[in-house]
Amino acid sequence: MSAEMRADGGASAARAPREERPGDAWIVALLFALAFGYDTVEAVTNLQQLPLLYVGAGIEASIPWWLLIAQVALPVLLFAAALWIGRRMRLVAKAGVLLVAIAVSAQQSLLAEQLARQIAVTALGG
Repeated sequence: MSAEMRADGGASAARAPREERPGDAWIVALLFALAFGYDTVEAVTNLQQLPLLYVGAGIEASIPWWLLIAQVALPVLLFAAALWIGRRMRLVAKAGVLLVAIAVSAQQSLLAEQLARQIAVTALGG
């Protein structure tokens, strides 16, 4: 085989788009599902433990139930929305949408934690 044939064969192979397998999208979705699952488990733990902290501090009337429930629901809703938005996209775009959704979920978790602290401080009179 001559060098010209190898160079041409390599160039045409490099230009051909890679075919995406459906399994690749499932693997990406599964990896992101683990991250969203961790956020959900963290939110359920907060739902169980934060009221105990408020009761122990004597401010049980100030438990932010709406915030705790929203914190559990939001990762699931964001994951479902990201899958729905990315359902017809190529793999990299779908992974990008899922990455944005997990970033929003993580940010929401941090903001909810800060808001719960502020509610507790206000209820304690500080």
